[in-house]
Amino acid sequence: MLLKVLPFILIAATPAMVIGQVLGSQPEAGISVGLDQSALRKPVDNEQPIQALTLADLEGLSFQNNPTLKVAAAQINVARGRQLQARLYPNPVAGYHATEIGNLGTAGQQGGFISQQFITAGKRKLDQAIAGQEIAEASFQLQAQQQRVLSDVRIRFYEALVAQQRVALTTDLAGIGDELVKATETLIKGRQGTENDLLQAEIRADESRILLNNAENEHLEAWRRLSAVVGTPALPIAPLDGELDTDIPRLDWETCYAQFLSSNPLLNAARKRIDRAKLRIQRAKREPIPNVDVLVSVRHNNITGSDNANVMVGLPIPIFNKNQGNIRAAEADWIAACNELKRVELKLQDQLAVAYRRYLNALQQTERFRERMVPRARRSLDLVLDGYQKGQVQYLTLLTAQQTYVQVNLSYLDSVRELRRASSLIESQLLTDSFAGRN
Repeated sequence: MLLKVLPFILIAATPAMVIGQVLGSQPEAGISVGLDQSALRKPVDNEQPIQALTLADLEGLSFQNNPTLKVAAAQINVARGRQLQARLYPNPVAGYHATEIGNLGTAGQQGGFISQQFITAGKRKLDQAIAGQEIAEASFQLQAQQQRVLSDVRIRFYEALVAQQRVALTTDLAGIGDELVKATETLIKGRQGTENDLLQAEIRADESRILLNNAENEHLEAWRRLSAVVGTPALPIAPLDGELDTDIPRLDWETCYAQFLSSNPLLNAARKRIDRAKLRIQRAKREPIPNVDVLVSVRHNNITGSDNANVMVGLPIPIFNKNQGNIRAAEADWIAACNELKRVELKLQDQLAVAYRRYLNALQQTERFRERMVPRARRSLDLVLDGYQKGQVQYLTLLTAQQTYVQVNLSYLDSVRELRRASSLIESQLLTDSFAGRN
């Protein structure tokens, strides 16, 4: 149900005939899904009309242009590079050596050598597996960043849409205020109004202009923030095409919490850190197992005229250094990773509790506004206006009814905005603030 808005009738104490003329010149306004075109810059001759943007349009633009997604994707390539490096075997070493130079006036023994280190105990496979866990973690971090961007786009889309609706509403209010000032001036000329009536009408008109100016500034701020998270800061301002108070998601705590535990990318990334820590413990324990160094050399003995070959095989003896410190550090890192997973789970539960409470509050407020308060405020205003036209209701009563009706409608917009924000945040698994720097 779309919010139906009667213009804010800033009326001084005027005869019923003049009131009817003023009201008759202003059609009933409604907050539609798109901004009233009078509140936007109208295209000049030969200029293409401004095309409305949907949420899907802006989500697509964000995936193309938001730089944080490219940073997260680059981190996956960083991890893939490490995995590739772990797969590579050590390079052989080739060199030249000479001995007994000058013995009996000869060049002695001249030759060359080549050596190779052989990695043992499956260390390279473990290094590759560790890098594979880093890739998986980076992939989940990319998913998390994508969720953050989508969350920010959705939240700011609805904030901009609410701001757009406010501009449409306050534009109508300001127009009514100006018309009533003119009507009051006409009444004064006909000796049917007083100077105080005109002052009151002018004050109310100025108040409406302040509301309009504030709404325009809020709309501009909301658009700039939306275009920033989309990644196109120079995106021209355009009307937004969307529904504020239809298709509101119905969220259940148990379902939301279960989804968080099973599919939240931050939790999945934390689980990959545990798996990586386990592999690092295995890798640290295998480090003391010696690698084998093999060296083969060939030399020509200029003293005897013979050629000689030499073979050397060496490996360190793990007597003093058995990698005890790194093993202990790896085990501590695993303990920390396990507790980090628990911390993330508890933090998500804590944040979800707050977000779900905000969602429930906003949902019941929105439903009460839409189903009870807005219709009643409208009905009350109609009754008071009818009585005022018949001379049965005082001006202050009419003014109070007008102010109540407008405030109810503005509060309704605020409740819808809060509902959209809370539901979008929960649906994106509490991932937001895409511009925040992260390690």
